[in-house]
Amino acid sequence: MALEDAAAGVEVREAEVSDAGEIHALMCELARVVGDSPPSRQAVARRLRELLEEPRAGVMVAESGGSVVGAVSYWIKPDLAHGDTVVEVPTLVVREGLRREGIGRRLMEGVRRRGTERGAALVELVTTPSNVAAREFYRSLGFVETDHIVLEFVGQLEEPPPS
Repeated sequence: MALEDAAAGVEVREAEVSDAGEIHALMCELARVVGDSPPSRQAVARRLRELLEEPRAGVMVAESGGSVVGAVSYWIKPDLAHGDTVVEVPTLVVREGLRREGIGRRLMEGVRRRGTERGAALVELVTTPSNVAAREFYRSLGFVETDHIVLEFVGQLEEPPPS
């Protein structure tokens, strides 16, 4: 099936609270791919509601045949380092078995449209070095890899840093 044909029956739309269950299933798939623990259904539903209420954030889903088959979240934010408005994409996932069919591309087109509407000049995202498929996908969209090293603090924020 041609790339355009596969994605032709897919509608990209703003997520709704009622999408939480299907988004949760996608987040569990993503957790397996990147080696994280899966989030709880309640945590995904709570965060989805928060993101939908946040004016600088958004979640879009790809829907096919009445089912959510992909999701992307984004933040549109001022960025001092670039002196501009930047779109950050913390999450993009497409259902296993439907990847490489143009759905992720359609979701990222939606993010770019939202960023353009809000005056953003740059889209940033992070993927792991071992996620070769994601890196190839993002490069196919024109992203370039940088030399940034991403560090995450995995303790409790109220704990003092180790001395």
